[in-house]
Amino acid sequence: MVLAQLALVALVAGVFYAISGWNRAGAAGFGGLIATGNLLLLEWRRGRTDRGPALSASQSIRVLYRSALERMGLVVMLFAVGLGLLRLDPLGLLTGFIAGQLGLLFTGIRRKN
Repeated sequence: MVLAQLALVALVAGVFYAISGWNRAGAAGFGGLIATGNLLLLEWRRGRTDRGPALSASQSIRVLYRSALERMGLVVMLFAVGLGLLRLDPLGLLTGFIAGQLGLLFTGIRRKN
């Protein structure tokens, strides 16, 4: 799943490199890494929940909300770093992030059987 996501991001970064050079390609790569970090946090949280004891409905909802807030916070923080501190190209950054999210959409979220 992560490999498909990274492959799609690499493809987008390669297109940006061919058209605009390293600056936009690097921004696209960073945007893809934001999406990958988001996925890894989701999988880590899911793994911790699966290994733990069975949860009641209210506990499950709390875990769901907490996970959503953590992931949103991570994405916002990394976008702020990319745009503010690193001064990356906004179009490349957003396009790389979207490509990473599409990679997740194409491969689907792995489910425990």
